[in-house]
Amino acid sequence: MMRTAILLLVPATLWASDPDATELGRKSMPVVAANRAKARQYAFREYYVNRQVDAKGKETDRTTETWEVIGLEGSLYRRLILRNDRPLSAKEQRRQDQHQADEAERRRKETPEQRRNRLFSFTYNYRIPYERLTEIFDLRYIGDKEREGRRCYLLEVTPKADFQPSTDNDKESVNYKFVFWLDAEDYFPARIDGEIIGEHSRMQKGTTFTEVDQRLADGTWAPKTNTIRFAVRFMKVHTVHGEAVRTYSDYHKFQADSAIQFIDKMEEWH
Repeated sequence: MMRTAILLLVPATLWASDPDATELGRKSMPVVAANRAKARQYAFREYYVNRQVDAKGKETDRTTETWEVIGLEGSLYRRLILRNDRPLSAKEQRRQDQHQADEAERRRKETPEQRRNRLFSFTYNYRIPYERLTEIFDLRYIGDKEREGRRCYLLEVTPKADFQPSTDNDKESVNYKFVFWLDAEDYFPARIDGEIIGEHSRMQKGTTFTEVDQRLADGTWAPKTNTIRFAVRFMKVHTVHGEAVRTYSDYHKFQADSAIQFIDKMEEWH
């Protein structure tokens, strides 16, 4: 009987297969979309550090900014509160106060159409088109890892060879590759590691970036850190190496208009 039991266990091991990466990606897409509606209810603090280093990695320059991201007339507003870890000058403080007052007044008077345009406009260079993840990218399962006590599926994400980009954001996407750490319970990308692999990106080939998210008490996922490591060449002579790190903390809810969809925080990387 024992021999029979052992023989019956062997096929189960042989038949075990890796998860379907594309299916995992499809499961994650609506999760990311739904999380946006929850994450937009939170105000927070952002600490930004920009470092320049030489070819040997020695720091040559460092600047910091601390921002409070607060609710203002039903949507988020970024207010600078510290520069290089010091309070603002009296003149700059007055300028910040006036800008906030002017923005609050403008928001109170804007039409619904103006409000939508403001919330969905952006000046950064690139956002991950997560809502079209399986259309633009090939996904491949490359293993499991544990992160902060939670199991994650690791997915390698690369542009499809036959994908034909039609927008500027699509054209930027084909220069990137990623590794997604997909939370095995929530199907949310708890961490994303990325690298510029193409020659036609707005950033230099070899630039790397990492976003690490945190799970708040109510199950909402929100950014914890964003790190970009880059090299920029000026006049084909001088190359500046650097690192930009954003750290997010002090998440707390504020009252927001539930009819408005905020832009995903990942879209603010660049």
